[in-house]
Amino acid sequence: MTAAFGGPLFIVGMPRSGTKLLREMLNRHSRIRIAGIETEFLPWLAHRFARFGDLRRRARFEAFYAEMQRHSYFRYRREQGSLVDAGRWHAACAEFSPAGVFEALLRVDVDAPRGSRRIWGDKSPSYMDDLPLIRQLYPPAKVVHIVRDVRDYCLSMHKAWGKDMLRAAQRWADSVRQARKDGADLGANYLELRYEDLVAHPERQLRRICRFLGVQFEPGMLTLTRPAENLGDARGTSRVLADNRGKFRRAMAAATLARIEELAGPVLAECGYELVLPARPARRLSALEMRIAQAKDGWRLARADRNGWGFWRTALFHLRYFAATRG
Repeated sequence: MTAAFGGPLFIVGMPRSGTKLLREMLNRHSRIRIAGIETEFLPWLAHRFARFGDLRRRARFEAFYAEMQRHSYFRYRREQGSLVDAGRWHAACAEFSPAGVFEALLRVDVDAPRGSRRIWGDKSPSYMDDLPLIRQLYPPAKVVHIVRDVRDYCLSMHKAWGKDMLRAAQRWADSVRQARKDGADLGANYLELRYEDLVAHPERQLRRICRFLGVQFEPGMLTLTRPAENLGDARGTSRVLADNRGKFRRAMAAATLARIEELAGPVLAECGYELVLPARPARRLSALEMRIAQAKDGWRLARADRNGWGFWRTALFHLRYFAATRG
């Protein structure tokens, strides 16, 4: 008899693509526990783990714990008053490898101790760029990749953070195509779904995910108990907005639409989306165009000051966040 799947489960996808909504729906299941704050530090941890020495020794672990406080996950946990202390984390480690240490933290975070039959997991969108690493660290891991129409994705990125829509489209095309390729290497442990299908037919898609995870569908998954989004048109709502799709048709300038379909059209078609304009060969932004747009995006993000920290503190936080997660 095959043992029940106990994790890890990773939810990945581009930002503003429904990863929060999906996490909230899955967390309504009695057996699924996905951390409420994105970790985003697993690649950093895996690539630098050796420098911390033997973490079985408490002194070493305490130093490691202090170093980890630079990551946003720990900052937000501390601000919420729910930070896991070093002793509890150390005691939960079944093995002191990158995979074992990360698993111990998440199991404590989501209250999914070994033997509980609860599926532990993480929703960190950027891990879509790290699927080969996830496969290496956790061969049994399952990955759900949620994809959103690039045209609505670009609108949402611009509305939420003022992001450059052409740069967003280029990044979407590159990252989605690579994640789909890497996902194919995961075989039956990879599931892809479209955001539009989730909001239009939530029960159908949730049943599909439950089959993927080997659990029974529970009707309570269809009812949100708290808002899934804090930005965009779904901000503050505790229900699934079935019409939160196709907005580019009325809200996007024709020239922008044409350029986005030129940038991302082939990947859109691969994902089953229809193009508005006749298909054209993909024409990328130049490296210089991408760098200029990236600099402008960084400036806008810092000026947005969503946390009330002030411009320079916000800018420094994002610089540290990038360095901590991507090195």
